[in-house]
Amino acid sequence: MRTGLGGKSLIDLELANPSKQSSTLPTHKFTTGDIVGLDEYRKDKPPKKTINWSGVVLRVTDTKITVALSQENDDAIPTEVQERCQIMMKALERLKEQGESGCSDLAQVLFGLRAPSAVQDQEITFFDETLNASQKEAVKFALGSPEVALVHGPPGTGKTYTLVEIIRQLAVVQGKRVLVCGPSNISVADNLVERLARHRMNLVRIGHPARILPTVLEHSLDIITRTCDSGQIIADLRREMDDTLAKVGKTRNRSDRRVLYNHLKDLRKDYRARERKVVDEVVQGAQVVISTLNGCASRNMLKREFDVVIIDEATQALEAECWIALLKGKKAILAGDHLQLPPTVKSPTDLNKKSSKSPKQGTQSSDLTVTMFDRLLKMYGKKIKKMLVVQYRMHRKIMEFSSRELYENKLVADDSVAEHLLSDLPEVQSSEDTDMPIVMIDTSDTGLGHEITDDAQEEQSKANELEVELVVKHVHRLIEDGLQEDQIGVITPYAAQVTRLIHEVREKWPGIEIGTVDGFQGREKEAILLSLVRSNDEGQVGFLAEKRRLNVAMTRAKRHLCVVCDSDTLSGSRGSGDPASSRFDGGFLKRWMNWLSEEADLRFSESV
Repeated sequence: MRTGLGGKSLIDLELANPSKQSSTLPTHKFTTGDIVGLDEYRKDKPPKKTINWSGVVLRVTDTKITVALSQENDDAIPTEVQERCQIMMKALERLKEQGESGCSDLAQVLFGLRAPSAVQDQEITFFDETLNASQKEAVKFALGSPEVALVHGPPGTGKTYTLVEIIRQLAVVQGKRVLVCGPSNISVADNLVERLARHRMNLVRIGHPARILPTVLEHSLDIITRTCDSGQIIADLRREMDDTLAKVGKTRNRSDRRVLYNHLKDLRKDYRARERKVVDEVVQGAQVVISTLNGCASRNMLKREFDVVIIDEATQALEAECWIALLKGKKAILAGDHLQLPPTVKSPTDLNKKSSKSPKQGTQSSDLTVTMFDRLLKMYGKKIKKMLVVQYRMHRKIMEFSSRELYENKLVADDSVAEHLLSDLPEVQSSEDTDMPIVMIDTSDTGLGHEITDDAQEEQSKANELEVELVVKHVHRLIEDGLQEDQIGVITPYAAQVTRLIHEVREKWPGIEIGTVDGFQGREKEAILLSLVRSNDEGQVGFLAEKRRLNVAMTRAKRHLCVVCDSDTLSGSRGSGDPASSRFDGGFLKRWMNWLSEEADLRFSESV
């Protein structure tokens, strides 16, 4: 245990007896920003129903998890979780209180009570002239939309650069106060702080110091209020309070102690008043305030109003948490890609159930994975959306299927990436692997089902030992061809497969990143190996029928994508298949298997 930023206690958690076993932690789903409970483990005693401590995951490595402790609590649910739920409920209650007649123009448009106003055309001098035509069009559209605009950013299309330009135009040219936020489980807030700070803008990052990246801490409210001129007075008051407390402990005379306590009471009153004033000055004086969606309900953000609210990765945010921020603004700009994975929702939903309600109306049985971005798009269509179409990540072949199936075949690979291959990288030699943008290693040639169910994993996760073996062989060849470990990523939809891949790959090549498809959303690597796992005689594909998950999986690679799979199972050629899955994805998985068979460098498992 040690003390960290903001006076929080930090605890480093590592495996016991690392000399007797591998020091690498087993597969888990903890990520930075997660709210966790912490308690003592006793082998001979059953787990308690309550936890002693709660905290926030500050940092995760292969061997260590660092947690920033919050105050002690006796509740079964950590305080932060309770507060997060309460914050969303309070936002919705406030919205309900306003009613149809009392809600803002923005809220009326967002609920379909009236149509969006016409987009106002305006001449713009761009700060960043390197933006492509679709990015510039999206910027102009967002600035000219009076109430709401959707910026649709498919993988690799430079959505962040577009948002930075929009924010600079709003704050610097139009003089608007801008609130920028995103889901609590994604570090979009800090990424935007880093980009905007390069342009010397007056910005403030609201949030717990333990949740803010070290590279942007100087822009956090905590640090700014301590280092500004007004903050020095507060620091002096704090030192005087500490000194007075020390004197109280040493004083034996009751009347003297009473005098000291009264003085301390006055100091605290003065401290709180000055602190509130400094915070108000800093937040009100900022051109851009950046926060998570839940952070918008913090004490320092109460009763704040903004001209424009921008929500990045809005397609990964619950609608309820979006309203926390939107109630503070007159205009909304939502950015994201509704064709990638939605927010993770544990509540069971019936995917085949059709709601009789219109998209603007909510029901108690609504699927929480339907985001505000989805709902607005269904309600108003393309007239409130602009899509970015030039992508700067993938070889054109890697991009091709996703573009054709999901993005109306509109995506264009920029010349800088359209033909790039692994063999173009420094010190990488040309080979049958490094000269191929897409490789498919098909295990259907064995005529057998190879998947197994791991009962020890959550929800009986699936694994496939043959695919692990084939992945290891392919990785070995890429390393021999000169690829660096940190240029390779291995992903799979199933946690049980992640465990096996880590066991076989990590010891030899510790620098190779291995994880689930869901965890890799927003990430990229020069080479991606994708193990799809499912291989059975019944043709069952499970949640591989979710085309948004497959879209994420197939768009992480920049120069080389290797898909390891059983094409017979996944295309429905083996067994009866899963009719419900087929209805759900509209045959997307089958078409991808057929496309890979025709367009990829096809290899069969027994010849690899």
